[in-house]
Amino acid sequence: MRVIRKTPRDFVPKPWKNGLGVTREIHIHPEGANFEEDSFLWRLSSADVTAGGPFSFFPGCDRSLFLLSGDGLDLELRGVKVSLAAPFSSIRFKGEDEVMCSLPGGACTDFNIFCRRSGVSCEYRKIPVTALQKRLFLLGDWTVLFCLRGGVAAEWEGEWTKLEGMELLVLEDYPADFSLTCRGAPDGEILLVTLTARD
Repeated sequence: MRVIRKTPRDFVPKPWKNGLGVTREIHIHPEGANFEEDSFLWRLSSADVTAGGPFSFFPGCDRSLFLLSGDGLDLELRGVKVSLAAPFSSIRFKGEDEVMCSLPGGACTDFNIFCRRSGVSCEYRKIPVTALQKRLFLLGDWTVLFCLRGGVAAEWEGEWTKLEGMELLVLEDYPADFSLTCRGAPDGEILLVTLTARD
C-alpha cells in the first residue's frame, strides 16, 4: 500500500490549457504525466479564478468542479446557467463541453477532478468529521481524502497524520478490506474521492 500526503507547498503551478490563467496541479496519475498532452488518467487541481471567460477543453474527460472560496461562480453550458454559490457546492460536466464562467461577486477559488472517461470512474462525497471517531472503508483503486475545512486526523494500521484545509492524502494499492478512521474539529469536513479503473 502507498500513502502520499500533500500540502499546498507541494502543488505545482501550471498554465491553463487555453492559456488564460494558472492552475495549481495537486496530483496527477500516473505521476509525471503531462496534462497538456492528455497523457494522464486522472488529475486534481485548484485555481484562483479572477476573471470570467471560457473553460479549457479536455476531450474524453469527465470533470467535477467545486467552489472552495469566494462569492460564487456562474457557469453556462449546454444552454443552461448554473450558479455555484454555497461553499463546496459542485457540478459535473464533460471536458468537451463549451463552458463559460462569470464571477458575480469577484474572484474565487475552485477545486477540480479530471478523469479519463475510458479509463477511470469517479465518485465523491463530503463527510463532516467531528471529535467522534468515524471509520471509512476504502473502495476503488485510488482514494483521496481532501480536507475542506477544520483539522482532521486520519489513522490507519498504526500510522496517523493530521490534515488542515487544502491538505490531502492519496492512497493506492490498499487491500480490499482496508479502512481508516478520522476525527476532527467540530467544523471539520473532508471530501472523500473514490477512483476506480475501468476494465
